[in-house]
Parts: sequence; structure tokens; C-alpha cells
Amino acid sequence: MIRSGLVSISFRKLAPRQVVDLVAQGGLDGIEWGGDIHAPHGNVAVAREVAQMTRDAGLAVAAYGSYFNVGPEETLDFGQVLDSAQALGAPLIRVWAGKKSPNDADDAYRAACVEQSRRIAERAAAAGIVVAYEFHRKTLTETDDSAVRLLKEVNHPNMKSMWQPRVKDAIEVQLAGLEAVFPWLTNVHCFNWDLA
Repeated sequence: MIRSGLVSISFRKLAPRQVVDLVAQGGLDGIEWGGDIHAPHGNVAVAREVAQMTRDAGLAVAAYGSYFNVGPEETLDFGQVLDSAQALGAPLIRVWAGKKSPNDADDAYRAACVEQSRRIAERAAAAGIVVAYEFHRKTLTETDDSAVRLLKEVNHPNMKSMWQPRVKDAIEVQLAGLEAVFPWLTNVHCFNWDLA
């Protein structure tokens, strides 16, 4: 089933109530709440408040857009991310696949990302929440081959992938990338950009 929604960070400067109102007015189904501003990591009280206003508007919490990076540089406690996701009632947590492009990541770096991915996937599974990588440049999901390799290396049923178009790629290349991660696909991020 395809359901439409909005990523709250599209409107970082707006308060959660304003985001909820816009999504409801737009006739969308739900909201991915961002962990950087609207539902800060570990602030369970705010997450509960945001979740309630979302439900009261007849909307779903589609996901929790965390800024957790699976990688050796991460200092954020995944427990805080998980607490907020649970308070929101989010079915999915979005995470980042490290902070390095595939060409800059050596085997040890990849192995650390794989190990941490498995750990957080297991913790989230125990809470009934799926984890999915952001499909993004300057991470291990920057290329289709690297994203698929990472997902295969992690090899955990609770570790999935999101997908979004790459701005400068031809449509055929983008569709090939979407097809490559399709076995792990959870959510698709679509957006508008200025190519000028």
C-alpha cells in the first residue's frame, strides 16, 4: 500500500503544530518527524506531545527521522533515539550509513558500520520498530553497489533501506538504483529541487 506523507524537516523553521496543520490541509497521510528539531532525540515528553497532535489530526507517524550515524564517529546514544521513536509510536527509524563515501571507507570502517547496524537493528526489533538507512551521498549508501553490499553484509531482517532520487543522475540510473535496493525498500523520499 502506498501512503503519502511529509518529512517534517522540510519545514524546520515551523513548529510541530504548523507542520501537522499543513500536512492535514494537504490531504497527506502522515509525517516523518525529524529528530534534530521537532522531536529531539531522547526528549520523550516532546515526542509524546507531537505524537498526540499527529493522531488528533487523523494522521499517522510514518517514521522517526533520526540523525544517528552507524559508524565509529557517532556519539549519540541509540537508546535516546529508540526512546523517542517509541514515544512517537513510529514504526520505523531512519539512520545514516556512516559519514564516509564508499571510496573513503576502508574495510575496518565498513566493518564497524556493519557491526553497529546489526546491534541497533536487533534493539529496534525488540521494540517492534524497523530501522532503515537514509539513501544519501557522503555515506555508505552513496552508490547503488555500496548500498546493496552494506545491506547484504549486515544481513539482518530488521535493517532496511529508504530511497531517494539523486539530483544529477539520469532517470534510467535512478530507476536502476531503486530496483537494486527494492528487496530492502521501506520508504521513498521524493522532493523538488532547482537544477539551475
